[in-house]
Amino acid sequence: MKTILTHRWWLAAALLGVVLGLLGGATRALVPDNALTVWFVESDPELQAYHQFQETFGNDEVIVVQLHEPDGIMQPESLARMQEAEDAWEAIDGVSQVHSVLSAEVPGPTGWATLVPNTVPTDPAALDTLRDAALQHPIVAGRFLSPDGTRALMVVQTAAMGDFDAQRDRIVAEVTAVADRTFAETAHPMGGVGVIYSGLNAATQRDFGLFMGLTYLVMFLLVWVLFRDWRLVAASLGVITVGILVCLGVYGLMGHRINAVTVLLPTLVTVLGIADAVHFPVAWRSAQARLGPETPRRRVALAALRAVVVPCTLTTVTTMAGFLALTSSPMGVIQELGIYAAIGVGAALVASLVLMSLVFMAGGAPRRAPTLPGVDALLNATRAGLRSHRKLLAIAAVALTLVAAQGARLVKVDTDTAGYLPDSHRVVQDHRAITEGWGAYTPLDFTVSPGPGKDRVDDAASLAALEAFIDRASDLPGVHEGLYYGDVYSLLATATNPRRAASAPLSPTELAQLQPALEEARRRDALEHLLNEDASLGRLTLTGDMMSARTLDRTLRQLDAIALETLGGEVRVTASGYPPLYVRIVDHVMASQVNGFFIALGLIFVVLLIGLRSLRLALISLLPNTFPVLVMMGVMGFAGIDLDIATATVGAIVIGVAVDDTVHFLHAWQRAEQEGMTWAGCLDHTLNKAGQAAIVTTALLVAGFPILMLANVTTVVAFGLLTTVAALAALFGDLIILPLLLRAWPPRRQGATARRAT
Repeated sequence: MKTILTHRWWLAAALLGVVLGLLGGATRALVPDNALTVWFVESDPELQAYHQFQETFGNDEVIVVQLHEPDGIMQPESLARMQEAEDAWEAIDGVSQVHSVLSAEVPGPTGWATLVPNTVPTDPAALDTLRDAALQHPIVAGRFLSPDGTRALMVVQTAAMGDFDAQRDRIVAEVTAVADRTFAETAHPMGGVGVIYSGLNAATQRDFGLFMGLTYLVMFLLVWVLFRDWRLVAASLGVITVGILVCLGVYGLMGHRINAVTVLLPTLVTVLGIADAVHFPVAWRSAQARLGPETPRRRVALAALRAVVVPCTLTTVTTMAGFLALTSSPMGVIQELGIYAAIGVGAALVASLVLMSLVFMAGGAPRRAPTLPGVDALLNATRAGLRSHRKLLAIAAVALTLVAAQGARLVKVDTDTAGYLPDSHRVVQDHRAITEGWGAYTPLDFTVSPGPGKDRVDDAASLAALEAFIDRASDLPGVHEGLYYGDVYSLLATATNPRRAASAPLSPTELAQLQPALEEARRRDALEHLLNEDASLGRLTLTGDMMSARTLDRTLRQLDAIALETLGGEVRVTASGYPPLYVRIVDHVMASQVNGFFIALGLIFVVLLIGLRSLRLALISLLPNTFPVLVMMGVMGFAGIDLDIATATVGAIVIGVAVDDTVHFLHAWQRAEQEGMTWAGCLDHTLNKAGQAAIVTTALLVAGFPILMLANVTTVVAFGLLTTVAALAALFGDLIILPLLLRAWPPRRQGATARRAT
């Protein structure tokens, strides 16, 4: 501590240098990225399979635009606007092609021709003929044109790009701008996974700015109310500024960008950093009262720092342990939250030591603190209740635990990407409009591979088996017929023989006769995204409702069962692209919650065992610190909040946060026991030393975490609610449960005397 005081200005300069050096990284970190792939580590087998699928068949992200013309889509004005939009979209860097009734082609005796001619007829009869032709087209009908001809679906296919995640927002924004400009007078809801991610990015950026501004404002007001000294306010805000900039700076330099989970970083670092920082002025006042007003400032500052450094270091280490436990998660984004939140909290402690030293030596800590009658009243009530109504409080604690456990049993593990945004968001409104007006539009991709002893997936038996699979799959709720390479084969066969029934299975003879036409189709890229060059791999896309991960998992299992029944070993179909990666989240969420919680609990136990050098106190600390996690899970169950990507982190984070005040309580309690005090004496000593700080830090948490409930991303709203509830439960655990446990398990030397003390 002497070194810190002596070299405080040099340390402050070094701190400033580090922060300035990390500003570039922090700037890069503030560009949001909520793509599905950021949630997974690169070694994840499902992510590798996803990349392999994209390398074979191209980018599977599409932007869907629905148009509704009550007088019919096949009108000159409507088709002209569609053509204008299609030309503009295909000119966008990052758009591969556009699929619509305009791009549909018809093979004929003289070659391929577009279904809709360049010069659209104006004669009503000719337009009716064009509409009928479109509705009879085996690929257009039901996919790009509704059966009544009044609705059209335009599908913008994005290109496979090495930096696609970084380009997604721009591509979606440009596609949206074209749609809004071209179809200004026509309803044109837009949907697709990329649209949702882009909406999440915008919401994340908005939330980040909101969280930063409001959190700083709330913390400023609270610190001012507590200390009424501008130097302490400035030092406290400096602490959280250093913590946030170091956290985000390192985060950005490592190539990461904020997302719907890591947007929590600034609020977490701010609230937890300032909760530790407030202990420093309290320690100053305590040291000054003990040493007297005439004591030299340096001696008071040294005594204050020595009094606070051990418990604050312990609380920081335990909080960091809670965060670092998240690195056990198989999800990259949760690992990032744990690592960089721990870095931010650690940086905040260093900043507290340096900046508070500057304030202490500059005459910063006020000699008289504002009175906090509410806090004192709560401490007096706690003291009286523990002395006179211990049994009643114990019964209440047990009852709360049992009720919370019942609620925890109701918690479900699930995630719903579309559900991350509020109902009022354009993305959600557009999704509902497409679903209500058109129906299901979300692609469910499958890779088709040869069965045993076969090397192709396009022989007659394979095509017949796949048709049977599609027919059965379409009977499932939420699943509809899609598109695969066999549809192109059928289109070519029908063009060759107009009298052939479109639904008739292709014979080996017909397939042999189609080879020249198939070669032409390949040259025109009609099979580019559906079949590889040697026909050893194919793509089959069903259309499904936008489902939650658990519902989609159940649907994919049902489709696997149907495949076993219908394919007969001719081919194999494997869920590919986006769906299996999305489903994987459910398993990862559960692993993140369970592993994170128990690893955090174990790490914190070890830290407390080393820091307090008492197995008894370390064991006693476990129950009051698991209590807030159980209460939080109970609230989740009763409120119907799913355990998802963001809430999966809450267990480990809560136990890391909850233990902070426990450390201060046990540190004070241990000192009292070493001085030979009875249980009642230890209670008074601990409440006097750590009680007010515990209530104040809880107030900071309860003031800071609810800011997250103003988020645009619903799962972040849930995180804010749950951490607020957990903070209050943690205070109950420290004020009530912890003293009761310490009375039930006194140190050996006190024995029965401690139990009888009141």
